[in-house]
Amino acid sequence: MEVHVVSSTVIPQGLPPTENTKIPLTVFDMLAADMHIAVLHAYMQPMPTNTALKDGLKKAVGLFPTLAGQLVENDDHCRPYISLGDNGGGVLVVETNVGSELLDILPLKPSPELERFHPPIDETQHLLQIQLNRFLCGGLVIGLTAQHRVADGKAMSSFFVAWGKLVRGLQIDSFPVYDQTMLIPRDPPRCDHDHWGIEFQPLPLPPSIPPSTLNSNKIRNMRVHYSWEFISKIKAQMPRKHSTFEVLMGHLWKNITRARGLDPDTLTQIRLSVNGRPRLRPPAPSEYFGNMVINAYPRARVKKLTKGSVADAARLVHDAVGRIEDGYIRSLIDFRAINSGDVLAPVTDFEEPFLCPNLEVDSWLGFPFHEVDFGGGGNLCAFASSWVPAERVVILMPSLPGIGEGGVDVMLTLFQDHARLFREISHSLD
Repeated sequence: MEVHVVSSTVIPQGLPPTENTKIPLTVFDMLAADMHIAVLHAYMQPMPTNTALKDGLKKAVGLFPTLAGQLVENDDHCRPYISLGDNGGGVLVVETNVGSELLDILPLKPSPELERFHPPIDETQHLLQIQLNRFLCGGLVIGLTAQHRVADGKAMSSFFVAWGKLVRGLQIDSFPVYDQTMLIPRDPPRCDHDHWGIEFQPLPLPPSIPPSTLNSNKIRNMRVHYSWEFISKIKAQMPRKHSTFEVLMGHLWKNITRARGLDPDTLTQIRLSVNGRPRLRPPAPSEYFGNMVINAYPRARVKKLTKGSVADAARLVHDAVGRIEDGYIRSLIDFRAINSGDVLAPVTDFEEPFLCPNLEVDSWLGFPFHEVDFGGGGNLCAFASSWVPAERVVILMPSLPGIGEGGVDVMLTLFQDHARLFREISHSLD
C-alpha cells in the first residue's frame, strides 16, 4: 500500500508574539506520559475537502490554544509550562494520497502499518499533529497525535467534536475551560496520603532504564470483541451490581494473567486511569482542558486472582476506583505544592515496558466518538489506537453503532505466545 505525502504545513498559534502567556503544568499534567498518543479515525465518503477541514482546524486551534503552544522546561526542571505566543509551535498538518480503497484496510487491525497514517511521534516539535489520508474511493483516515502532557483523552475527544462542528459551520456550545483555580493547594497544604512510589518516583531519582534488549517485533497488538450478550453473561455471575467496565476489566485481568503464566506468588496490579473531574468537590467542569486523570491500583496475588472468581476481580477494581475521591485528589495537589522545589518524575518513567506483572489500562468507553461529525455525509466507520511497541497495554473502546452487534472492543498488547493463549480463553466464563 502506497502512502504519498502531498503537502506538509503548520497552522500557527492564534496569539500574536507580543501576547506571551505561560500556562503551568498541573500535577496531573506531570503525571501524564511525556509522549505523543496516536489515534486513527476512518470515514467513508463523501467527506469535506482538505481545505474545509484545515479551515475548521484553524478555528479550533484558536479555541484550544494550548494544542499549538510549546512545552517548556525551566532551568531547574521543577516548573514546566506551556508557552503561548512565542515564535514556533503551531499544529502540523500532513496531507497524503493513499493508493488503495479504504475498504482494503478495514477493519483497522493493529499492526505497524498503521504508523504510516499519522506523523512520527518521536522527537516531534509540535504538540498536535494531524495527517489527512485520502483514499482512491474518497474515504479518509485522520491520524492524530497529541502530546499527552497537554491533554488527556477526555479533553482531546472534546476537541475532536468541536473541530467537526466548526467544519460544518456550527456554533460551539461547549467551550474549553482553562481555569486552574479549582486546583489551588489548600492553605496550609497537607498530604493525607502517601504519593511517593505511588504516583511519583521517590528521591533521589534512579538512573533512567536502559533500552530493553527484547525485540518489540515479538509483541502482538490484538483486538478482541465482546458483545453485549457476552457482557450480560458476565454480569449474571455478579452477586452485586457492577458497571460494564468493572465486570469486563475483572474478566480481562484474570484471563490475561492466566495467559501470561505469571508466578503464583507474584503481586500483580492494574494502573487504571480515572477521570478526576466529577470526583472533585465541587466537581470540576467536564470541559476542563488539560489532564485530570488519577490512577487507581487494584492489586492481587496471581494465585488468588486466577483461582478466584471474576466477581472477586471486579470487586477489587470497584474498590480501587472508589478510593479516588476529593480527599485523595486534594492530597495529590498539595503534594505537588509541598515538593515544588523538587524534580518530580512519574513512577511510570522507571518501569520496564516488558516482562512486568502489571497492566496499563485506559478506558475510552465514555468518549463521545459518536458525536464526531465533519459533515458531507461520510460516516465514522472505524477508530483505533496506533501500533504500541510495548507489552501489557489494554484499551477498552466502544464498538461503533451500526457496525456488527455493538459491545466493547479491547485492544491489548502481549507477547505472541501469550496472545495465542489469551485468544483461546478470552471468552471463557470459568
